[in-house]
Amino acid sequence: MIDIVIVNWNAGGLLKDCIFSILQTSNESLVSKLIIVDNQSSDNSIQLLPHHPKIRLILNSKNEGFARAANQGFRESKEAYTLLLNPDTRLNPDTLSDCFQFMETNPQIDIMGCQLYNNEGKLLPSCSLFPTASSFIYEATGLSRIAPRLFPPATLMLNWDHQTDRYVDQLMGAFLFMRTNLFDRIGYFDEQFFVYFEDVDFAKRLSLAGGKSFFNTSIKAYHIGKGTTAQVKAYRLSLYLTSKLLYAKKYFSSTGYLATRTVTLLAEPFTRSVYFLFTGRINEIKETWKGYFLFLKNRKKGNV
Repeated sequence: MIDIVIVNWNAGGLLKDCIFSILQTSNESLVSKLIIVDNQSSDNSIQLLPHHPKIRLILNSKNEGFARAANQGFRESKEAYTLLLNPDTRLNPDTLSDCFQFMETNPQIDIMGCQLYNNEGKLLPSCSLFPTASSFIYEATGLSRIAPRLFPPATLMLNWDHQTDRYVDQLMGAFLFMRTNLFDRIGYFDEQFFVYFEDVDFAKRLSLAGGKSFFNTSIKAYHIGKGTTAQVKAYRLSLYLTSKLLYAKKYFSSTGYLATRTVTLLAEPFTRSVYFLFTGRINEIKETWKGYFLFLKNRKKGNV
């Protein structure tokens, strides 16, 4: 019925917790394969996993990036539904059965997301608008932090409480319950994106093909967020900036792309630093500049 794909990179005990939430009787009975693609983790996350006949491990000899690793898992999925799940998530006992029943009775929906809560029980924003050149500029200049209603953020829908069912542009890649035939219709993740924006790009291609993404508030799961990259903040930022400009180059006009790139390079490091200064997160300023220097160093090798 359902194949689950998880990309792991040094998730530690979070991956184990995620797997055990899937192997609860009510969830496990609906799972055909649990495909874990490991991007050369250096911790013990894989060793902590239980031996189970439905678990299939793909162990990469290097970090292939999220998009490419996810595609490795997608190509192994043969069931009607594929769930892409982050290793820092946990399912409730009824999560998979509710997903399956909903999608079976709503054939017009291609991808479904659910409410995601953190360990403190706070509902996390997980739906996004497709970014535009303007929204990237609002974000880079800090305008979206000062007046988010006038200058909406580039992606996350922070001005909506996520308490109602609705069709959305894009759902967070931490939990994507998809019809597997989508891969035949629009292809897999674009592997130009090492990590970040691969899910935005996927949803954008689906939308352009007439497909629909739906946010379902009756289904819930847990998500820590940044669970596998929190220890490498500067590296994470450099990857985010690279993918952001790749997306802009792919979908914006040449003028929109150039405007996005200019503001990202010349304004955003300063506005980020000012924000962290006023919020007392001094250590984040250092990580911001390290991330930008790393991005500029790697940018010479790329095409953004």
